[in-house]
Amino acid sequence: MLVFINTYGTSLRMKDGLLSVKKDSEIRRIPIGKIKQLFISKGILMSSDVLYACLDNGIDLLITERNGRPIGRMWNNRFGSISSLRKKQLLFSKSDRVTPWVIDQIMKKTHHQIELLQCLKGLEWAYLNEIDKCVEKLQRIRGSLSRYEQENIKEAAPRIRAIEGQMAKVYFNCVSRHLPMAYRFDKRSKHPAYDMTNAMLNYAYGILYSHIESALIKAGLDPYIGFFHRDEYNRPVLTYDVIEVFRPWTDWVVFHLCFNEVLDDTMFQIEQEAYWLQGDSKRILIQHFTDFFEEIVDFEGNRYSRFTHIDRLAIALASKINTIQDN
Repeated sequence: MLVFINTYGTSLRMKDGLLSVKKDSEIRRIPIGKIKQLFISKGILMSSDVLYACLDNGIDLLITERNGRPIGRMWNNRFGSISSLRKKQLLFSKSDRVTPWVIDQIMKKTHHQIELLQCLKGLEWAYLNEIDKCVEKLQRIRGSLSRYEQENIKEAAPRIRAIEGQMAKVYFNCVSRHLPMAYRFDKRSKHPAYDMTNAMLNYAYGILYSHIESALIKAGLDPYIGFFHRDEYNRPVLTYDVIEVFRPWTDWVVFHLCFNEVLDDTMFQIEQEAYWLQGDSKRILIQHFTDFFEEIVDFEGNRYSRFTHIDRLAIALASKINTIQDN
């Protein structure tokens, strides 16, 4: 179970083995053993007993920013593996196996983006010719990645990032044209968002980041030792590497809300043209995200929930890294 506490003034405490969530006179009690992750935003009062319960039960406690991205987490001091795996992670990051892995991640991401675009053909107002041209262009651009497989990742990364950015622009332009008019956007805006759709994408990606990072930690990997994205001080760059495959799933959660016109601009806080989710809009997006990622689906030959597929990918990456030989 995922629990999000983001209403200002809410208090948390433990009582009889239950997490007691109180807002004004309303109290909700949740069995602590059923919680997998606990998301906390600003303005929440929390007893230290809640912290102890999270540590004892292996619950991932995340402190989130306004846009849903985690800025900190509390995790017990038991890593998912011995340190030898993380040493091999460093070796892997400098090996000739990194570039093919990075390209494979982007290939898979583009494959799922194309699947999403094909789903747009079911819309009454679909521009079929435009979708076909977009898919063809994505496939053509994606094909150029193979020329870099034999290069060192430091040399190849700038060119791969340029190709990835080019594909993202083509993909989002096509999707935006198929959204209801109120949800269309000119380009991706991240920090902050300047429209409803980008605000939803940013928040949903923030939730996804937290799951990816948790999966990496549980698999024994260090989220701060990345392979592709630029190293940044105190940034979990491996999380950024691994998330790419799963972004199209998150896109679908947001675009589905847009197609059904579930949210409108009255449900966002608008400050200096920047859009922020608040109150009901957060709750609706979180519920749709959770329902979608708990759904059992086929993915790469296996049938599990989308959350479980994330965990399994992290474990598979750890196994791949573990095969590298010390020199």
